[in-house]
Amino acid sequence: MQKLRTFANDFNSLSQQEKPEETDMKKSAIILSMAMGLCGLTQAQDYVVPVETWDVEEITGSNYHGYAFNENWDVDFTVDNQDGRYTPTEEDVAEAERLIQKRIAYVNREHPNQEGDCPVVDEHIRKYERQYVGFTDITGCHIVWVNFVWDENAADRLKKDVVLTEGGCGHYWHIKVNLTTGKVYGLEVNQSGEVRYLPRLKKPAHRISRPKRPQPAGKIRRTGIPQNPKEAHF
Repeated sequence: MQKLRTFANDFNSLSQQEKPEETDMKKSAIILSMAMGLCGLTQAQDYVVPVETWDVEEITGSNYHGYAFNENWDVDFTVDNQDGRYTPTEEDVAEAERLIQKRIAYVNREHPNQEGDCPVVDEHIRKYERQYVGFTDITGCHIVWVNFVWDENAADRLKKDVVLTEGGCGHYWHIKVNLTTGKVYGLEVNQSGEVRYLPRLKKPAHRISRPKRPQPAGKIRRTGIPQNPKEAHF
């Protein structure tokens, strides 16, 4: 506003003091300067700093589909000897899926909570939607917790938050994969009974799985679109 007042004062003073020819030339110069200044002000007002963050990335493989959660997304569970969190990449997910599909039949050999009409999880593994959460432990290992859900009613929930349930037997289960050692372990299959979606734990402080140190906001990631050279695998 101060700039506009200055331009107006200069413009009026020229009309009173200068000769007509000189006044016209200087008027044109002042008008041009005012136009450029207003243009700059408009651009400054319209510019919005982009929010460079994301919570969930949809990932699709040849025989699996799911959602990987950002390391800053709070969850209500931990892994043994947890040191922190990390964000699983598409390569991490592909490796976790390879290891699970290779070893799930053995890990699930006792078929816990899969009797009667309950599905045997390793016989229907392609029918489940997945959710992936990354952890690190005190030895530096990268661990991916994988949630398997076979429930059409949960489709909208899966990309909004980690889905935890009670009941439903073999329709709901999760397992851990240590990508550093190749170990597949910690299989947990829901018991039989009516399905109940578990609410978030209500805590006044940070959740138990929050990263130890604040992490900078990540880039907006879209499969196949690199955001910088270090993220060429996206």
